[in-house]
Amino acid sequence: QFESLKQQLQPHFLFNALNAITALIPIDPRAAERAVHGLGELLRLSLDAGAEHEVRVERELELLGHYVDMQRLRFQERLTVRIHVDPDVKTAIVPNLVLQPLVENAIRHGIQPRAAGGTVDVKAVRDGAVLRLTVADDGIGASLDGSYREGIGLGNTRARLRHMYGDHQRLTVSTAPGAGFTVDIELPYRT
Repeated sequence: QFESLKQQLQPHFLFNALNAITALIPIDPRAAERAVHGLGELLRLSLDAGAEHEVRVERELELLGHYVDMQRLRFQERLTVRIHVDPDVKTAIVPNLVLQPLVENAIRHGIQPRAAGGTVDVKAVRDGAVLRLTVADDGIGASLDGSYREGIGLGNTRARLRHMYGDHQRLTVSTAPGAGFTVDIELPYRT
């Protein structure tokens, strides 16, 4: 079941990345070319770590960095991504590709619909025996009735965490119309 969840996530990411590159081609062919190179590097790193269920935070951030670079080519000044990681958290263990689908959702559903763009904040901090990961955007947030649809990225992340950590994890979502979207994850702190 866990492998099935991972396999669902990879094509979903790849299709979204290819769509982003396709959108760049008529606007900025050189940026599209750089994005293809970035996607290749991201896929290489993903395949290298693909057999691993867990990686160090620093490795997860390296993968995330390649994804963010591709998105910056597409959105340019409309996208700001800020990453804050406590120094002692860099060697902590997290699920492989846990942050990328959350950042992808923040960009795609929160930032992209806004003409002015926006900011995505990624945080990894230690709170005693707990590792807290947060992905927050200042985008459009939930619909007017406060509801949102849990798609593939968020649903698979929730299922993977439950499968890997059982009751020793928590994923919470907070959102409001016009107030962005925040995903908080709590995991056991391990190095």
